[in-house]
Amino acid sequence: MAEAASTGAGGCLALAWHPHHVEHLAPWCGIVGMPMLLADSPGLYAASRCYPGLDTAWAHGVRMPAAVDAFAGAIRERAPRVVFYSDLFGRDSLRRLLGGRADAPRVVYVPHGFSEKRQDWARGTAFQDVAVVYGQHALDQLAALGVAGHLERCVVSGNVRRRWHRLHAAHFRAQLAALGLGDPPAGRTLLYAPTWQDAIGSSSYFAAIAPLALRLPAGWRLVVKLHPHSERYAPMLDEIEARCGNRNVHFVRNSPLTFPFLEIADAYLGDMSSLAYDYLASGRPMFFANPTAGAPADAAHSRLFTCGTVIPPDRYDDAYRLIDAAWDSDAERFGEARAALERYTHAPERGFDELAAEIADATAGPAPAWMTGESALSRHAADD
Repeated sequence: MAEAASTGAGGCLALAWHPHHVEHLAPWCGIVGMPMLLADSPGLYAASRCYPGLDTAWAHGVRMPAAVDAFAGAIRERAPRVVFYSDLFGRDSLRRLLGGRADAPRVVYVPHGFSEKRQDWARGTAFQDVAVVYGQHALDQLAALGVAGHLERCVVSGNVRRRWHRLHAAHFRAQLAALGLGDPPAGRTLLYAPTWQDAIGSSSYFAAIAPLALRLPAGWRLVVKLHPHSERYAPMLDEIEARCGNRNVHFVRNSPLTFPFLEIADAYLGDMSSLAYDYLASGRPMFFANPTAGAPADAAHSRLFTCGTVIPPDRYDDAYRLIDAAWDSDAERFGEARAALERYTHAPERGFDELAAEIADATAGPAPAWMTGESALSRHAADD
């Protein structure tokens, strides 16, 4: 693959060191006309090939996070004026990676989904240089955390990815066909999209997957979209997948794609995955199997659970009976709540040219003082 130009026409460069970063940054590459610099790994190579028109360059031999200094060097060689990234680093880490000099780039943070779980992690959004947020829900979340006053520059984007995927629908249909998901079955397609098994045990996967896979009704198709972090449990995933045999169960692993699977799903089943917020606008049934729903381990009671039928852990064996019983009345019971949460989470769609102009305006000046100043890490190293 040919190396991309150092930066885009406006001096912009997207940075990705994990496959799911590519999913959230690729639309912005199209919107502002910039290439993407990726750390060197097979997963990132595969991810980059999923997206149309993506211009990529590689930091060869760099494996993140251990090689953060080498990756920083590859970024500096390209001398970007603006960088986009989809992690959530603190200011000192950003300064170490990109700053510490007068010509430090502006930094645009693009969220990798929205979530109400572990809200303390979202606190860092307020301390970015320029933060993209989807809508009022994220702004109110920062206010509830007491940090909204620190948010100096933000761009309210709406659901950029949804609109961008619609524009490239033919490309993504071909991606689904390559995964064996091109032709829908005569019956129903259920998308099961659990979150990863984080520190508070938010994932339903390891408790729910066996009854979901082994009790799948005839004529149904189950598409299991696993969170990228789930590969930390790869041996267990391999064993579960092998047990499902020839049933109409499709495990989607090591793929950054999300919207193509949401599009083919007749209904959604999840827990605290951010994919649920992307599915709200579909108007189709939603079901929730979050093992920590309503428990003190969650940072807050998620509004998601007012948007569909909740299947508690002790009813996982009966999941399909509960889903079937609730299917026909779903829109009447939950349609209004879903529409309200969609409006709250995602601002109305905006034109891509309008968004590009707002980003250009937000990044027009020099980097903030905390980026251009000497890193505390560098000072300690010099003292030593």
